[in-house]
Amino acid sequence: MTRLDVGPLLGSGGQGDVYELPSDPGRLFKRYRSGVRVDETGLSALVEWRLELSPRDRAVVDKHTAWPLEVVDCPGGTLGILMNRAPRDFWHTVEGGVLPRDLSWAFMSEAARFVGLEPATPRAAVAIMVQLATAFDVLHRNGATYGDLSASNVLWTGDGCPSVLLIDCDAAEVNGRPRALREAQTPLWSCPWPGVEGRERDEFKLAMAFLRLFFRYEGPIMDSTSSIEVPSHPPVTGEAADLLTAGLRQVSVRPAAADWLPVLRELHGGLRARRVAS
Repeated sequence: MTRLDVGPLLGSGGQGDVYELPSDPGRLFKRYRSGVRVDETGLSALVEWRLELSPRDRAVVDKHTAWPLEVVDCPGGTLGILMNRAPRDFWHTVEGGVLPRDLSWAFMSEAARFVGLEPATPRAAVAIMVQLATAFDVLHRNGATYGDLSASNVLWTGDGCPSVLLIDCDAAEVNGRPRALREAQTPLWSCPWPGVEGRERDEFKLAMAFLRLFFRYEGPIMDSTSSIEVPSHPPVTGEAADLLTAGLRQVSVRPAAADWLPVLRELHGGLRARRVAS
């Protein structure tokens, strides 16, 4: 464990407070509040999991997640973690204040325009999905699940060549190890069917992310939903439509993150070619 002095408070959430580290500006310190149940073994498992990855997979995790890097022993018997700080491109200035660019601005038109932005184009939406699927593929191949995929837990950098960053990764889980924090689910992103856990839930939410980002769908998926009718606009390939339909069904097996990758890359290439041709 590490003991350290912290700098100014950057922000507060339901689980703890996040502080800057003047001696290491590329990292942040999150200290859990007293009363928040934190499993130290679960936190350590997340740290160890990252260190055991291949160099290629660890590079994906470091680029696209704010993964716990180290467990910190805090005064008073509480715990904390060190994590990488989101680069400047993941922040947006609104009326003199700086806000994280969460994924709601990529598909919710009113929210985006309220802060002076435009939602993601279809091409940018697919680029975001490629990166989400890449990150989830690394997690799943290496025995981990993310859990609470939602707009508020993903940051993005905007159109052009967008990049994404998964945050709140201390709530992820290494399969077979204790969960560090109580599992949370974000309204309108929850899987409506009981018994869908772990990797299957991640796969459901990956399909939901495509529905929201590409088609700008803002509504819920109800437990009475038997299938999703793929919108006709923007046009999408048959393979992508099939994956979306399969991913949002009440079934035991859904498309894996790896199944999405070639289809998304083909779709992105087609959108890029169409833009060049026009």
